[in-house]
Amino acid sequence: MDTKNTFLFDRRKYVVLLAGLLMLVIGFALMLGGGAEAQNEFNPEIFSAQRIGVAPWFLFIGLVLPIIAIMIPRKEA
Repeated sequence: MDTKNTFLFDRRKYVVLLAGLLMLVIGFALMLGGGAEAQNEFNPEIFSAQRIGVAPWFLFIGLVLPIIAIMIPRKEA
């Protein structure tokens, strides 16, 4: 039986996985802040377009990219 020592993922798949991780970090970073100074004070900044519109898309893409990385066919050399 011929056993070959190969990695499960190639370089291309690891790049896609790291891109997904980076997108998740950026998405969560975009959601930071916007809290009020006092507990009984309202800050409308929590409903900004950055937190409601942009950040969830970064998170969604960051969750989809690892799935894509798993599904990419391996290049046979």
